[in-house]
Amino acid sequence: MNPLAPTRRTATLSLLASALSGSNARAQVKSLKEQIVGAWTLVSFESFNAAGTRVPSMEGTNLKGLLILTGDGLLSVQIISEFPKLASKDRLKTTPTEEKAVAHGVLSFFGRYSINDADRSLDFIVERSSYPNQVTGKPAKRSVTLNGDEMRFDNRGRTAGGNVVIVWRRMK
Repeated sequence: MNPLAPTRRTATLSLLASALSGSNARAQVKSLKEQIVGAWTLVSFESFNAAGTRVPSMEGTNLKGLLILTGDGLLSVQIISEFPKLASKDRLKTTPTEEKAVAHGVLSFFGRYSINDADRSLDFIVERSSYPNQVTGKPAKRSVTLNGDEMRFDNRGRTAGGNVVIVWRRMK
């Protein structure tokens, strides 16, 4: 019997175990798409003008929001502030003041998204929006930062100039 045989066998098993554990670790690294697909609730929504000064994102109080990103590239976003009930029981019969409150207190859009894993960004193509100027037919880039169950979007292409930072928390 070769006295080095157990040592070689141990070394071989050790190398094999190391290779397998490394491949398992690599298999556990998720793509950006795998990490973002799902439903998210709004944590914060901040807008900044071109000079970097914070400006209102919306009017109203107690913003609530929902972001849904599907595995096949669909997106839906609703951010809505809290405002008083309409005087009329018919939503098509509103006062100018009520119309302004709703128009300034709701941002809702849907469309498609694609992912760029290399620069960790999303491109939104908005199909319809409560703010029609978002509907351009062109991709709108959002840089993405993930930290646990929180996701941050940086939109340096704010329609009015400047940027927008939105933080979302994964729904459980």
